[in-house]
Amino acid sequence: MTMSRSIEAALLAAACMVAVVAPAAAQTPAEFYKGKTVHIVVGFGAGGGYDLYGRMLGRYLGKYIPGHPNVVVENMTGAGSVRAANHVYAVAPQDGTYIAAVNQNMPMYQLLGGDGAKFTASGMRWLGSMANSNGLVYTWKASGIATLDDAKKRDVALGAAGTSSDSYIYPTLINDLLGTRFKPINGYTGSGQIHIAIERGEVMGRGGNSWASVQTGDKTWLEQKKINLLVQVGFKKEPELRNVPLLLDLVKTDDARAVVKVISQPPAIGYGHWVGPGVPQDRVEALRAAYAETMKDPELLKEAEKINMLIRPQSGADVEGLVKQAAGAPQAVLSRTAKILGWK
Repeated sequence: MTMSRSIEAALLAAACMVAVVAPAAAQTPAEFYKGKTVHIVVGFGAGGGYDLYGRMLGRYLGKYIPGHPNVVVENMTGAGSVRAANHVYAVAPQDGTYIAAVNQNMPMYQLLGGDGAKFTASGMRWLGSMANSNGLVYTWKASGIATLDDAKKRDVALGAAGTSSDSYIYPTLINDLLGTRFKPINGYTGSGQIHIAIERGEVMGRGGNSWASVQTGDKTWLEQKKINLLVQVGFKKEPELRNVPLLLDLVKTDDARAVVKVISQPPAIGYGHWVGPGVPQDRVEALRAAYAETMKDPELLKEAEKINMLIRPQSGADVEGLVKQAAGAPQAVLSRTAKILGWK
């Protein structure tokens, strides 16, 4: 009798557990997201391109996610946004409530063996990209460095956010490939700090920033011709920058071109956003659909036009294709790139 009652109690407990778990497992995205808060985690400080695009996304995304959750933006600086990428990928709940707005270099950083990465390029579940544009190396007008040839004659201190950021990657590789004497000064938390340092004369320029970010955040610098655009990094020139040399055109050997193609992949991704590998597929699909609709929102487009913010959207599937393309580069090329950057 005692054993029978024990069995009955166990069966009852199991039935209750199924009754509790089954509805949760069967939740639709709308049921799950209703009343929730979605966090967009920006890997840099306030005021830079990643922050501006992340906050623009945050203002409109909730309208299109089923259940209409609240959306907040959080800044998590550190290691060129490796810290934020690690958080979304390996620490935050894997339920679709945390979205990474981090350095476009993160997939490449992991593929090249970057230190401290607790994420994999293949595990990122991409929602899409708001804009992609070439990277730039530029100097302050008063620096006396107006061309890459000038940068071969003396040391050029450039503000940088960390060894995983464009502001370190571009000048370091250009030094190796072209013989320039750029000196990235790491430790700045993002664009805001770097730009203050440039204006104060602490550094002579910046080793990496996207053309989209410069147009949005530094428009007055362009209008007043306060910066010299030395080189752009990408697969082809930006339409507005026909007179700025493209790094891919400057290198002469096949080996060098292969390395430049590796670092030209991140600008093709641009201001992309992803969730962690454990997010249920139906929520990934719901977020992707919401992201695509957000990129067409009339109010978003009107706001972006008003502040001269480039919107050049790509789907999550398109961005995943770019990441797979980067992962398919020959190992010898990846190893050489990593060695130049000091990552191996």
